[in-house]
Amino acid sequence: MPTVDFEAYLAHDYDGGKPFGVPELLAMEDEAGIQVAVVMPANNGPAPERELRIQPDNQRLADAIHGNPRCIGCATINPKLGLANIEAQFAIIDRYGFGGPKLMAVLHQYEIDDPMVDPVMERARARGMVVSIHSGGDVVHPNRIARVAARFPDVAIIMDHMGYPDATEAAIRTAEEHRNIYLGTTILRFFREDPSRAVPTAVADAVRRVGPGRVVWGSNLPEYPRSALWCRQAIERLNLGREAEALIFGEVLTRLYRIPTV
Repeated sequence: MPTVDFEAYLAHDYDGGKPFGVPELLAMEDEAGIQVAVVMPANNGPAPERELRIQPDNQRLADAIHGNPRCIGCATINPKLGLANIEAQFAIIDRYGFGGPKLMAVLHQYEIDDPMVDPVMERARARGMVVSIHSGGDVVHPNRIARVAARFPDVAIIMDHMGYPDATEAAIRTAEEHRNIYLGTTILRFFREDPSRAVPTAVADAVRRVGPGRVVWGSNLPEYPRSALWCRQAIERLNLGREAEALIFGEVLTRLYRIPTV
């Protein structure tokens, strides 16, 4: 069963202008013993993408990872741009075999429970795809994501960052109430002071309350130069046991993203 990272990004400008493409990403995954990465387009791209916050370049992502068996694309979609844009992004998803879409309402400045996201969710449902949704406060609060989950109970939702920084309790509670919500760790966002020594107690609480089959691991690369290794070590410090770690580090994501196991 492969080990899987559900959230990694390409970057246009990383660590003082260094490139961060597929070779750099996979080298960091190798350091952490991660075999497959779900890769999303850069969020710090050139104008107008950065300045006007329009549609992230999923085609550029597709070109970068095409043919690499260790990379699964995840297309960030801006539903504010209308149905034609949603269709165009799903055409990329279909053409290149992406694993699903991502919604980032903070980046694109809308409320995540707005009905404008429904066409994205409907198309993911029709394809049996998982939807990754950025979480936090205000417009992406877990309570809002729960409303989306309630409208689409047959669509698996990965709630990244577990509502960090102020809504981790709400995130866990919504996962208790909605079985289609999976909690994404990406825990370096929880422990910025010294990520190399993180002990993510919120993740341990999530495992206790909803089970390791509803918690999935991610690195948020390239947030820190060694995000993947530190994120993995932080989970391992919780001493959850081999079976729980196997689920969190890949078994659940292998099922959600239908990753070949041979």
